Amino acid sequence: MSKRLGGRQKLNQSNLNTVPDKPGIYLLRNKKGDAQYVGISRTLRSRIGHHVSQRDIPGAKSFQTRTTRSASQAEKLEGNYIKRYRPTHNVQKKK
Repeated sequence: MSKRLGGRQKLNQSNLNTVPDKPGIYLLRNKKGDAQYVGISRTLRSRIGHHVSQRDIPGAKSFQTRTTRSASQAEKLEGNYIKRYRPTHNVQKKK
């Protein structure tokens, strides 16, 4: 488990093999580096892959990940990351 977000990588198919197949939290950023979305997943690689193929977060150009021991641990961190980075696509937990 890492204690902070990993380095920023372009959100594309060729970078998927560098994403761990573990539970964790991820941050999608736009071209300027502003936070667009914070999410959690049981398998980071498949979730980031979904964002690559679906392009469901407009403007997302890069991502960062942080692995956790479990999905429940990622859930606990999610609220903190949303408050810290204030991503534009996470409306429910911003407050």
